[in-house]
Amino acid sequence: MTHRAFAAPFVIAACMCSLPAFAGAVKITSSSASSIYPEADGLRYTPEQVYDRKVSKNWTEGDQKSSGLGEWIQVEFEGEKNLTSFRIWNGTFTSYDMWTRSNRIKEVELEFSDGSKQSFTLTDGMSGELVELSPVSTSSVKMRIKSVYNGSTFTDTAISEVVFFDDVDDGVATVKSWKASSTYKADADGNYEPINMADTAVDTMWCEASEGDGVGEWVEASFASPTQISTLNLVNGNGYNIMYAMKGNLATELLLTFSDGSTQTVTVKASGIPQKVSFTPVTTSSVKVSVNTIRKGKEFNDLCFSELQFAK
Repeated sequence: MTHRAFAAPFVIAACMCSLPAFAGAVKITSSSASSIYPEADGLRYTPEQVYDRKVSKNWTEGDQKSSGLGEWIQVEFEGEKNLTSFRIWNGTFTSYDMWTRSNRIKEVELEFSDGSKQSFTLTDGMSGELVELSPVSTSSVKMRIKSVYNGSTFTDTAISEVVFFDDVDDGVATVKSWKASSTYKADADGNYEPINMADTAVDTMWCEASEGDGVGEWVEASFASPTQISTLNLVNGNGYNIMYAMKGNLATELLLTFSDGSTQTVTVKASGIPQKVSFTPVTTSSVKVSVNTIRKGKEFNDLCFSELQFAK
């Protein structure tokens, strides 16, 4: 089976850093851009697609005279936010082939609402890159393309997704490392590592690689320090949309095993829509999430989680 047939295009390389959870992302209320690539074959390249939590959609600049140098995209927040970092999916993430054929940003300049600026050189990798900012209070960010990594075919430059983080404690446990019982091997669409469950994008995911239907498979999150948790934030299956979620197997009951050996069982909805599941509060340094029961998929006998985090 190929997951490309199973899913909308999704790609992300693993990052071994501790990733902020999607619950702590700063809400973007509107966006604008200096130019937009024209709609073609039903595909749009508008700026709001950089904050739709789907890396398979992107903003592409529309300057036909160059590689997008000087072009920009701007996002607005709900008032002033004290930004500390951002994550960017740099380039066209519809497939590895399209990512290599199109330009990626090399140097980007960020301009804030007070007129101050910070510049960064991005790595040329097909991953969600986490970039630390010098903390800045701002109500908007303008991202300007200063230089690019050249694609092999096209001169257009794109951003598939960007997420900004502030210094507000959202109560989500920071995951230091992930383990899994099995992981589906990487293919032309990217990898299926467990760290994808904490990257904010709902069309990247961990997928198991067992011969069975996913029952008994597990992922385990280890936290940076013992943390009290009482909520599971979950996107079950492929979160791109409900149709894609229903193609694969979906968990319906999970066994949570904590670092002291205690366990709790929770029921989850067989749906790709984000859900919050409450359980008895516990202080723990890790949680193993094992699949007890599933609902069979309409096309594929594989089980995935797009997002999975724990919170107070």
